[in-house]
Amino acid sequence: MELDLKGLNKDALKFKEIEKNREKIIHGSSANAIPTQFRANELAHLFHPQKQFVKVLDIIEENKKTKTFVLVPDIDQKTKRLAYFQPGQCISIQVFIEDGIYKRPYSISCSPKQVLDNNMYTITIQRKPNGIVSNYFLDHVKIDDKFEISGPFGEFTYEPLRDAKNIIAIVGESGITPILSMAEAIYDGILNCKLTILYGVEKEENILFYKRLEELKNKCHFIQVEYLVSDESKSYYEQFSKDLIDPYLENENSFFVSGPLEMYDYVNTLLKDYHLPKKYIRHDAFFGTVDIRGNDLYQVTVVIKEKEITIPCRARETLLCAMEKHGITTQSHCHVGECGYCRSKLIEGTVKTFNDSIRASDKEFKYIHPCSSFPESDVTIELPF
Repeated sequence: MELDLKGLNKDALKFKEIEKNREKIIHGSSANAIPTQFRANELAHLFHPQKQFVKVLDIIEENKKTKTFVLVPDIDQKTKRLAYFQPGQCISIQVFIEDGIYKRPYSISCSPKQVLDNNMYTITIQRKPNGIVSNYFLDHVKIDDKFEISGPFGEFTYEPLRDAKNIIAIVGESGITPILSMAEAIYDGILNCKLTILYGVEKEENILFYKRLEELKNKCHFIQVEYLVSDESKSYYEQFSKDLIDPYLENENSFFVSGPLEMYDYVNTLLKDYHLPKKYIRHDAFFGTVDIRGNDLYQVTVVIKEKEITIPCRARETLLCAMEKHGITTQSHCHVGECGYCRSKLIEGTVKTFNDSIRASDKEFKYIHPCSSFPESDVTIELPF
């Protein structure tokens, strides 16, 4: 069989023209430098900044133990626009108190429309027993004070691909803040869903945003609000019941639960009767329970880039809280073991955790979340730097 190589030879001759064409393209190109920053990078930084700088524009006293802080960009630190957020998300705020450096997450309590229209966030902070950061804000922070904050984060948000369109929010005390943001977003047309808020408090005077909640309920038929106040026979959260919930049920329902620690176990037990898929029950920074007995003092050795620092830590104190108190900084956001941002290597010792959400592989290779881990012995950990 004789091969016909004429066509092959003809194609091979084309290779001689490649270098000429390449030279032509190079000489015809712009002399401007090749860009190193692209629109995709700019959008990523705008929507997901590692940090932002803000100052306090206004402080609103909600009641004797709660204040709302209005935050706007700190132009001096080159933050021009605050990142957009989803209703229900948090920001982590960094505070210097005496010799300690503390970070705490706070839910954004306004509508995302406030970012678009007024370039601002609001966070609402309630006084807590032994709350180092919350009490500092209420007692010392003033207008024009400046802070470094994170970008918005968290999954306590309405997602139409996951959640039912009918939301029942079971709320206790200051847990109303992320739910208010959702209600505002529904009113503004940002969220397309229905929201029933079952809002419980120990005392009537503890109801936050009552006037605004009533306005939203009266102006928007997609929003309903019921209030529960503790009486002499039972606490407010013991009044959450099937009889209270059932009138608001539709064919499919999502439950959003937000409030103090003591409320969660009761509500989670109540919701088991509905036999819901896990995706239909959402928790805001869920704290599991942990039995910590005694108040023994342990030594925690923190390894940072081959440098070792040893600090004391009591059995009832998380590793992260002890580090903050002694000025050791590490990346952290949620403070409840959910986000994984503070994930660290446990080199020696044992810890007890109140959140078992850590991955199986991390358990196997001894990674922990210091924000939700209490020492049970002297401990050595390596930070993620």
